[in-house]
Amino acid sequence: MNIAICDAIRARRLLRFSYGGYERIVEPHYYGVNTAGHEAVSGWLVGGWSASEPEPGWRMFLVDAMSDVAATADSFEGPREGYNANDPHFVRVYCQLET
Repeated sequence: MNIAICDAIRARRLLRFSYGGYERIVEPHYYGVNTAGHEAVSGWLVGGWSASEPEPGWRMFLVDAMSDVAATADSFEGPREGYNANDPHFVRVYCQLET
């Protein structure tokens, strides 16, 4: 388990990390084990670059593929539209955004 991810979720801080060779900036909402058995973070992409979907929006990131993970000093208001506190894509929850 990555404590920095949970700390960012609890404090509602943006998370900055490298993923697939590109920097990502995300509002982290959910961290746990997905249905495929991988640690993952679900969040709203607000910055950086994504080849699969260039627009801001919901993404799931595999923790093993994330590097240089750090919370920024910037915060976010709260859950984005579409946030599901009972996300069916996860079988175990380490931490999640409180509504």
